[in-house]
Amino acid sequence: MSFARKATWAACIDNLAFSETETVPVAVLLRQRKALASLHDAFQGERSIARLQDAAAQAASAGCASPMAKVLELQRAGNALILKAQVGMGAAAIGREAGTAQAGNPAGEALIWARPVVVANVPAERGERAPAILREYRVVTSVSLPLIGAEGPYGILEVDYDQQHEVDASHLSFLASIAAILAEGIESRQRHEELTEERDAKATLLREQQHRIRNNFQMITALLERRASECADPAVQKGFREVERRVFAMASLYDHLLGLGDHQQSVDLGAYLENMCASFEDFYDLPGHDVSLALALERGAATLPIDTCAAIGTVVNELVANAVEHAFDGYAGEIRVAMQRTAAGVEIEVSDNGCGYAPDANENTGLSTVRRIVGSFGGQLTMQSGQGNGTQWTLTVSAPD
Repeated sequence: MSFARKATWAACIDNLAFSETETVPVAVLLRQRKALASLHDAFQGERSIARLQDAAAQAASAGCASPMAKVLELQRAGNALILKAQVGMGAAAIGREAGTAQAGNPAGEALIWARPVVVANVPAERGERAPAILREYRVVTSVSLPLIGAEGPYGILEVDYDQQHEVDASHLSFLASIAAILAEGIESRQRHEELTEERDAKATLLREQQHRIRNNFQMITALLERRASECADPAVQKGFREVERRVFAMASLYDHLLGLGDHQQSVDLGAYLENMCASFEDFYDLPGHDVSLALALERGAATLPIDTCAAIGTVVNELVANAVEHAFDGYAGEIRVAMQRTAAGVEIEVSDNGCGYAPDANENTGLSTVRRIVGSFGGQLTMQSGQGNGTQWTLTVSAPD
């Protein structure tokens, strides 16, 4: 039970007086229980505060057989009570002022004293001190109960009769239940809205940070590209290019994760590789090298941890770069990146139809790095090649079903 429910319930029943011999007709109890059941049903699921207030006013009116009921909310700036929900008063009454939180106004007294206020005969007992809305709707008997939250009383649940009506303990205990449920519902909804606002604010900040990181990746890649082009030493230039490729692979994964819009720990490998390969044409200037790229990547075939996907992306990136640099010797060609599910896990293939891998060729730094990366996540890398018949690299990775 929430604080609001406990506080409202306690305030509404603490001074409840009744005779030990007092009885309540079965028909009244059934009516009240039916109204409470309807209120509980109405409070299920996502409901706005306005809808909760409407449901409470309807349940209060039904359970007490009153022609009018309303929920009022204190407007602290002007100390005015504003009508937020109603039964029997017409929709035009919503938003009207129902007096102020001061003596003379039954609802105001219930708010100030934090207890129920019953006025058996409003015209006789309050006269012109009664708020205009009670006089306008010719209210005779009025029953007001406070709604209490963490900062104290803030609203009123009220039922009104246009004829003098006897209000007994059954009325007040029933209305106390309605008020307590409503106070809890409002407290819960307000907390939910606060958490939603906090979450949205954090999401906005996160998106801003993500875009800054993306921009930083782009800036680093551009800086490496410029430094490489400015350097006269081919070996140093090649080193810059290798670092640039690593940054590119990381940036591609980051862009992919950013596009997913959530913060999952695993990634669809096929979708990620497809996203990364889509940038190869520009990054490696494939048209300028007269090289085409063919993709056969199966989405949904394997979902792997982010770190493993990042490592695989780096390997694929290095193998494509190696093919662009060495496979075609200035001639037109095609590079193919494919992925498929197998009994052993998942296979990623990077192949070309270039000049082939010479048997006596020494592996360059990039390929040595590739083998170290593959070993780091327990993958297996094999190569098939023949002079003039192209090269096919196959990376096998264990993947859960």
